[in-house]
Amino acid sequence: AFGRPVVAFLNALGVTAGALGNHEFDWGQDSLRARMRELRSPILGANVTYADGRDVPWIPDDTLVELSGVRVGIVGIADPATPRTTMPRNVADLRFAAPASVVRDRARALRARGAQKVILVAHLGGFCDRDDADRCNGAIFDLARELGPDVLDAIVSGHTHSQVSTVVNGIPIVQARLSGRAVGIVDLPLDGRGAPPARPVVRVVESDRIVAETDIAGIVAGAMDAVADRLSAFVVENTELLPRDGDQYALGNLIADAQRAAGRGDVAVMNNGGIRTELRAGRVVWWDLFELQPFGNRLVAVQMRGSDLRRYLEGLVGGNGVRFHVSGLVAEFDPNAPAGSRLRRVTLAGGTPLDDRRTYRVVMTDFLASEGEGVRIPAGMTVEEVDVVDLDAMIAYLRALPSGRLVPSDALRAPRLRRLP
Repeated sequence: AFGRPVVAFLNALGVTAGALGNHEFDWGQDSLRARMRELRSPILGANVTYADGRDVPWIPDDTLVELSGVRVGIVGIADPATPRTTMPRNVADLRFAAPASVVRDRARALRARGAQKVILVAHLGGFCDRDDADRCNGAIFDLARELGPDVLDAIVSGHTHSQVSTVVNGIPIVQARLSGRAVGIVDLPLDGRGAPPARPVVRVVESDRIVAETDIAGIVAGAMDAVADRLSAFVVENTELLPRDGDQYALGNLIADAQRAAGRGDVAVMNNGGIRTELRAGRVVWWDLFELQPFGNRLVAVQMRGSDLRRYLEGLVGGNGVRFHVSGLVAEFDPNAPAGSRLRRVTLAGGTPLDDRRTYRVVMTDFLASEGEGVRIPAGMTVEEVDVVDLDAMIAYLRALPSGRLVPSDALRAPRLRRLP
């Protein structure tokens, strides 16, 4: 439904404003604009412009509202990394600027219009230590340090699905995890300006203690009933939980294997960011796999010489952590070596070494082939449409397993992008 039930849900909640996130672009700008027209509250992106610097008229920068007699200005920003975390072609005509100066200008303008408080809603996050709520790192905290309490009274953060309840540079910052699992609360007294701000609170939602709202339950039921037969279709019996844990795990290898099979490839590459949940043990239905891979990315096959594949693999292991899974090969690398020279050995399925002169068929999603996750395929490569959606590839692979059962092997659990000691 391209987000229609979510819009109905947000309208029923009476949300005042939100920030433009990377996944809002997953179905393209036309679908996003349609959902924004249906939503009764604005979705803000003050740091989003066209590539030539012009303002995007359908993306508002801010809003000024009156809440319980208080005039509150709200600025919204999108993550500058959005072109790497959604389908790049969907935002090719847009630019996502560094937010500090934009926020400063919009906050100043809102106060000139009478805002008594200015709040930033930001699709930009970070992480705080579980045992010390004030030991935090990430982009949202860096932004707070650039701004200060004379610019903002509070920040509502998002994107990293983390729990944040801290004060940085005099600005309270809150992020209430993900998917409605918690509620963030920030107290902003009108008087006492200059006093230390109160620490925000994140309260976990105990779903077994909540009575469903009739109108919300109706929205959910209507959306689910429309696709109930597909959602409940049996796919496979899974003999054990496959968690999404660490940077190399059996579930990621399984997805890469499924895509290599669907694309008839020598090698396949899957990004960890596209793996959205664990795979539970027991009866697995279509809905379980949709939760796992919800983006509907299409598979492509890229013809690469061995030397080009080697350079591409260098890109996969070139950052501070490995964010990919592969199928059809094992690559050993030294994480302490300089980026670009970390690979030590690449062995293909069957134990043969990578041949720099041979051409290999490398299967990946169109997201990765479009420089998603920031790793570019070598220039001049031939890219072939496989005409299979990633979710369908996974379903077909699992349904083809003997006896309709998934029994993870030790080989499936073994890391394929292997750090050398």
